Amino acid sequence: MDIKQLKKIKGILFDLDGTLVSNDGIQEESILKTFDFFNINIPLEEFPKRFTGKGLPQIERELIKEFDLDIKEGGIREKRKEIIVKLLSEKKTKCTYFAKEIIEFLNTKYPLAICSAGEKEEVHLKLKNNDLLKYFKKVITAQDVERSKPYPDIYIKGALELGLSPKECLAFEDTVTGLVAAKEAGTICFVIPSRIDNIQDFSLAD
Repeated sequence: MDIKQLKKIKGILFDLDGTLVSNDGIQEESILKTFDFFNINIPLEEFPKRFTGKGLPQIERELIKEFDLDIKEGGIREKRKEIIVKLLSEKKTKCTYFAKEIIEFLNTKYPLAICSAGEKEEVHLKLKNNDLLKYFKKVITAQDVERSKPYPDIYIKGALELGLSPKECLAFEDTVTGLVAAKEAGTICFVIPSRIDNIQDFSLAD
């Protein structure tokens, strides 16, 4: 990426989990408790490979098919939302290193949007708990698009909601799934690898 591309940037799109907010095991705990409720047996060590970067609608469809679950689509998500909202009220998440400083700086120069594959209530809770919501003009979540990451829908919508084209936006991600979504949308994408994902191939990143 050269300086000419950077000069074209008019808006910033942020992933949330892992990029701006560290969940300190809350995500994994909520999934484990949800799986236990539905008798879904998947070892914790398989979570990163199977679920990182995927939206809950996609995960739910895969689980219903794989485990032949006799439940309506939306049932797993509702139970998981109930569990994680309770966990978030009991345990506070924290910003990742320098996340708030980066946001405060960029907010003085560009409009910002969140583009998260998480559920709306969960995303807003995390932003409010970390005093971040005030910085973002738009918050796009799983409920706002038909397809979640790695499809580009979230980033396309995020850019359009800011009144921009994806090519005018810089995205920040921490997973390969999110990176693919951002690049497919047409954005420039910087990756800040999480501890889980730092051995994966981020060669698509700018």
